[in-house]
Amino acid sequence: MNKKILIIFIIILSIICFLIVGWNLYVEIEPSYKGLEFLIPLICKREVITLSHGEIFDEEKLEKLYLSTWQIKRILNKIENNSAWINGEIDEKLIKIMQRYSRENIYNKIPYIKNKYWIFTNRSNGAKDKHSIEEVLDDLYYSVSFGIFDIDNNILYYYEYER
Repeated sequence: MNKKILIIFIIILSIICFLIVGWNLYVEIEPSYKGLEFLIPLICKREVITLSHGEIFDEEKLEKLYLSTWQIKRILNKIENNSAWINGEIDEKLIKIMQRYSRENIYNKIPYIKNKYWIFTNRSNGAKDKHSIEEVLDDLYYSVSFGIFDIDNNILYYYEYER
């Protein structure tokens, strides 16, 4: 009987340690996370704002993911080794596009971040250059993702819009 209690105690202690450390478990929860070009941590605090007009193809979502120190090391390594992620100010054309199509200011809930990396991804079928902002300027229907990594606060913002 004591062995069973000890085994259960060890299992529970392992689970607690797993949650505290933020183990390097990374999974792709939704296909749309492909816009970030790395896997999202399975265990992290998330805030999600979703808006859908009820139209068939229009949907807008913003996720705010709070990452642990362990998760940051892995994600920062992926970002720095991917040329699609840009360190510095966001392209003005991209800001105008996002503000134009964002409904109820969901895009504007991303605060100004001074020290950041960002990525824009056109997930539309037939996109010639999936990181080209110009390709979506005249498109009537598209699926785009926008990620911002706040280096100072360890927060990853993930915005997507489908039209």
